[in-house]
This record gives sequence, structure tokens and C-alpha cells, in this order.
Amino acid sequence: MSPNFDNLVNKGKGFLKQAADQTTRIAKIGKLNTNVMTLRSEKGRHLQTIGLRAYTLFTENSKIDGTVLQEKVRDEIAQIERIESRVREIEEEIADLRANTHVDVTDVTDDDDDDDAADDDKDAHDKDEKAKHD
Repeated sequence: MSPNFDNLVNKGKGFLKQAADQTTRIAKIGKLNTNVMTLRSEKGRHLQTIGLRAYTLFTENSKIDGTVLQEKVRDEIAQIERIESRVREIEEEIADLRANTHVDVTDVTDDDDDDDAADDDKDAHDKDEKAKHD
């Protein structure tokens, strides 16, 4: 095979690897975003449980005792704190992945210095031809 073809193949392989890496990164970001949505949904359920318990406490006693309410919702609050912490971790991971999504786009048709020499020869030839006609 010619060196130019090998060079083109190597550049193509590099481009395909970059594309595969980028696709993997995007898929991971999508999965992490889905995890965040799931966690936020879970947090919403815990908040609903807290609201239901507060309402039940009020309807049973015509008032809400903060100490009693805190005891009844302690587990939900702990779960919400755990969820919020995990969401922050995932969002940081997403930000890191997005920060590393730069794709180096190069012209795979551009050969190395061999073409530059050929271009220089062509330019010199064109100048000679123009000088003959002037």
C-alpha cells in the first residue's frame, strides 16, 4: 500500500476512535441524567410522604407538634439528604464529562509534507507558465 493511503487509513482510524469515545461519553451523560431524574422523582415521593404525615398529624390533633412531626419524618429527611448528596455527585460527574467533550476535527484528506512539496512544485510551474505568456 502507498504511504498516502496508509496515512489516510490511520487518520480515519483516529477519527473513528474519537467518534466512538464521544458517543460513549454522550451515552454516559444520558444515563447519568436519567439517574438524576429517577433520584428527583424518589425525592418527590419522600416529600409527599412528609406532607401526608404532617397533614395526618394536624387532622388528628388540630395542631402540629414540631417534635412529633420531626420524629415521624426523620427517615424521609435522611433519605432526601442522601438523594440530594448523590444528585450533586452525579451533576459534578456530568459537568466533568461535558468539559472533556472537545473533539479535535482534522481534515483527513490533508496529507503530510509530501503534498506541500508537490504544491510548491505546482506553484513554481504555474509561475513559469505565466512568465512564458507575459
